[in-house]
Amino acid sequence: MTGTRLASADTQDLPAPSAPSREAIATAYQIALQAQTPVPVAAQPAPPQPAKTLDADTLAGLMTRAKSLIGVGDIAAARLLLERAANARDAAAALLLAQTYDPAVLGTRDTRSVNADAAAARDWYQQAVSLGSTEARQRLAQFQN
Repeated sequence: MTGTRLASADTQDLPAPSAPSREAIATAYQIALQAQTPVPVAAQPAPPQPAKTLDADTLAGLMTRAKSLIGVGDIAAARLLLERAANARDAAAALLLAQTYDPAVLGTRDTRSVNADAAAARDWYQQAVSLGSTEARQRLAQFQN
């Protein structure tokens, strides 16, 4: 059995395999892309955004913490909490958030460089009105005068 060789072990004069050129790879890639058939996507309407709801305890906690932050002058942090509560359709949070932007409520004395934003105040007052806040309706009427 010493004289038996595997066919793959036969030494033949085969040219060494050459690496494909960059152009050949790019051409093959383009051909492969063109050969792909697009998968049709059925036109489906976007699912409606679920209303963000928070339980009463969470809302109460957010409001308590936001009021505490306002009390110590951290308006920016309070706004984050109030926005979360207002987006959960809480009228009181939307009203308080509007007041943090209202130039008449915020005042001119500001130690933390929090700026009043009349447009944001108006938007949040309108949101609070849409959620049923009568105080926001009164504030909005005063705000527009």
